Amino acid sequence: MLIEFFADDYIPTAVISPWNSGGGFQDEGKLTSPSAQRLVERVAESSHPRLAPYRDAIVAARRARQTARHYGLAKDGKIIGKDKEKAQFIELCRAKLPDEALPWLDASVVLLDNDIAFPLILGTGGNIGRRDLSVGFLEQLEALDFFGGPSNHSQEGSMESPSVRPLLNHALFRDSEAELCRSTASQFDPGGVGGPNSSSTGDADPLANPWSFVLAMEGAMVFASAAARRLSAESQAGPSKVSMPFTVAATVVGYGSAAESESPKGELWAPLWRDEMSYREIRNFISEGRSQWGRNQARSGLDFVRATATLGVDRSVDEFVRYLISDRHGQSPLAVPIGRYKVSNSVRPEADLLRQLDDWVGRARSNQEPGAVTAALNALDRAQFAVATHGGARRLQAVLTALAEAEQAVSRSPKYRDDRRLHPIDGLLAQEWLPVLDDGSTEFRIAVGLASLSDRTPSGMPSGAEAVRGSLATLFRPVSRARYGLNWSSGGPRVPNFGRCPIFEVINDAFGARAVLSASKRSDKEADGQNAGLPFAFDYGLGVDIADVGYLLCGQFDEQRLSEILAGLLLLEWEDAFSVAAKCLSAVPDDPVARLHAASRPIYVVLAPFFAGRLPVAPTDTEPNPIRSIAVRPRPEWIGAIRTEAAHTAARSAAHLLRGRGWRLIADKFEQTSIEPGRLATALLLRLDRAGNDQRQLRFLLNHQSTIETRWSAGRERQEPHHEQA
Repeated sequence: MLIEFFADDYIPTAVISPWNSGGGFQDEGKLTSPSAQRLVERVAESSHPRLAPYRDAIVAARRARQTARHYGLAKDGKIIGKDKEKAQFIELCRAKLPDEALPWLDASVVLLDNDIAFPLILGTGGNIGRRDLSVGFLEQLEALDFFGGPSNHSQEGSMESPSVRPLLNHALFRDSEAELCRSTASQFDPGGVGGPNSSSTGDADPLANPWSFVLAMEGAMVFASAAARRLSAESQAGPSKVSMPFTVAATVVGYGSAAESESPKGELWAPLWRDEMSYREIRNFISEGRSQWGRNQARSGLDFVRATATLGVDRSVDEFVRYLISDRHGQSPLAVPIGRYKVSNSVRPEADLLRQLDDWVGRARSNQEPGAVTAALNALDRAQFAVATHGGARRLQAVLTALAEAEQAVSRSPKYRDDRRLHPIDGLLAQEWLPVLDDGSTEFRIAVGLASLSDRTPSGMPSGAEAVRGSLATLFRPVSRARYGLNWSSGGPRVPNFGRCPIFEVINDAFGARAVLSASKRSDKEADGQNAGLPFAFDYGLGVDIADVGYLLCGQFDEQRLSEILAGLLLLEWEDAFSVAAKCLSAVPDDPVARLHAASRPIYVVLAPFFAGRLPVAPTDTEPNPIRSIAVRPRPEWIGAIRTEAAHTAARSAAHLLRGRGWRLIADKFEQTSIEPGRLATALLLRLDRAGNDQRQLRFLLNHQSTIETRWSAGRERQEPHHEQA
């Protein structure tokens, strides 16, 4: 029945563009398009009943042009090209054209306040390059013999051209037996435009199915009643821009041929659905179709794909076909299909979190942004696109990694960040992000343990010596923490090259920087030896399992992934997040071998209590299972030894202090058990106690390196002279 309807009963919509110089309506002066003039004249002189609406529209358009000449809107047979005059003429056309011609006018041109705008899929007022689509529509109708005389029809209104039905079968059902015509469907059929390298023998002629072009134009007009204004993406106070449904600005990511230097015209996301709909239902659906990202309409391809993952589109849509409209055939645009995206049946939590980045990223974007910022923001777009499309914890980790790189790039351009009023990234709450970021890996748990390290906020005004909330974030990020938030640091990150050098080298540098800051906090009494050692340990931090420390020390570990995850986690705010984060860290595989790996490294074992700040009390005959601990601190000279592959000297000193506190250690020749400085520094920065003064993990390490048979008696321990605090 569908074939019979189009072959016998279909009445073409009046597709005319009297506002275009090449539309076939020039009535004086030199003709700009004789072929267009001929086609319009053929329709006007035709007596075919199925072309009656077309003839009425042509008569009305000619009257509108006569009126335009009277009011000075036309000159030398052309409508004056200025926007104001053209807008006035289109208003005149809308008043005079019959209703059958208005769908095309509304689909190709939208009237704004004293201005006009052009929906994306029909070019500029029905022009794509040098091709007038209204003339192309007439050319295809001519190829389908719509203008033939009565001898070509068995009965009035019925078409009997032998090629019509095979071409219809091909257009509607992809019947391969149809013979295509030498013509072009312009941007609507990129594979058929011909040109260089379009065939195995080089150049090929354009080929098209006339019915495909006719049906494409009819389908485009379904969007006409939905053309709507919206505020520009650049400024909510900016000029209104026209938008057809499911049409957005282009995001040059998410497809194989993406190139950052490309400047596409935009994207069309064509909806697909499986349930049956009538034409009226389809028209209403498209006219009211929404693509909502957050509180606003989707403005870009990235917004659109995020909307599909967060219930931001109509539930009747099953998936979208994404078309990129870009100049890829000389200066002629093509609509290239670049992917299909299913609509999620529920909100994807990873994608939902991305809305928190929009404010900072939006302010970071500019036509004058430095190249490094552009590259970082493009990488961030790619990461967000992957999250919205596929989800997953690791893809969300990549988003935060790219965001951290964007912050670093912005920090290196002080003038740009000041002009854009860009502050360091803040407000991302760890308790919201961590459950979705957790991929269950050792690298993630170690990164959480490092990123959560921080000092308490001191009372009074902050000092210039980084005494306010010291953390790894204030070492690796280009920020300093003031009393009321983050500021850009004047000289960039205190510890440079994070993300550019191997992670353990950078953490080794951070280890030294932490010691310098700790030394600046020591009081005079501490410096004089009354409370010897550096206040090195952070006040807060999530404890990790020693099994993960075992993986770290033994090399069963992806250093690059740790670096990437840590960069993202350092952007998060960790206050009030410890209970949520503890659940992530508690999911450690039961691996006693890995725990023994950590306990079998005597250098790490003897140094760990001092850098943790608490030493478990040694067991005795009278108290075999003590739960108490004492405060301890590392000696300043140990820092340099650890960082320069001389950790055995620091371990020997630490072992002496531990023996003085009652621990009978087995290990004595620490030179034979060296550890890479960066790995050791990382392990010593991590906290082991999970809550309060729980010292079970430190006690396990020390017990493994101690003799069980010979313990100091309680009486002898009391007789020992008081050792100064380590």
